[in-house]
Amino acid sequence: MNILFLIVFFFISFEVKSATSNIVKLSCEYDPALITKKQKNSDSLKNKKLDIVKICETFGCKDTVEILKSNSESTGHTKYFLRNFWFNHQGILLDDLSISNKSISMNTVVSNAYILESYLINRVTGETEKKFYRFDNSELFQKIQEIKKNNSKTLYNKDGRLSLKTLKSFSLEPWEVIYFKGKCLEGIGI
Repeated sequence: MNILFLIVFFFISFEVKSATSNIVKLSCEYDPALITKKQKNSDSLKNKKLDIVKICETFGCKDTVEILKSNSESTGHTKYFLRNFWFNHQGILLDDLSISNKSISMNTVVSNAYILESYLINRVTGETEKKFYRFDNSELFQKIQEIKKNNSKTLYNKDGRLSLKTLKSFSLEPWEVIYFKGKCLEGIGI
C-alpha cells in the first residue's frame, strides 16, 4: 500500500504543466484540378493519372488548419504545433514558423511515419501552396544509417527530430511530394 501511495505521489508531484492556445485558425480548400505529384527519379509532375478522389479523402481537400502554441510552465519553453486533417489529434511539432501580416510559412518536423508538411499562405489573398512530403522508403533509411556512422554532424534538430532543412543539407530527398494549391482564409467556414 505504501508503494502505491509513493507512486501516485511521484506522478502528482512531477506532472508537466503546459498551456496550449490557438494562435491562427484557417479554413482551407484546395483545388483538386491543381493537385500534382512528383516521385523521385521521375521528371514529370504528372507522372501518372492521379486518383484525386483518394487523395482528397486521404489528405483533405477541405481542411481546418490550426497553429497551436504550447507554453511549458515547468521549463518555460514555447513550442508550436500544426493541427489539420492529417495531424488531427495533438498536432505535430513545427520546425519552422514565420507569421507576418502578409504571409504564413511553416514546415513540420518529420513525423514518426516519415511524413512532413509545408505551407506557404498569403494572408491577404488566401492563395496557398501546401506540400506533403513522404520520406518513408528503405533507401532513405539506409542513407540515414550511413550518415550516422560516417558523420559527426547530427541529423536531428534541438528537439531530437528530423527537419526538412537537415534532410536537404544531407541531400536526402523525399521519394514523393504531393503539391496542393488553393485558398486558406482566417476563420472557419469562409
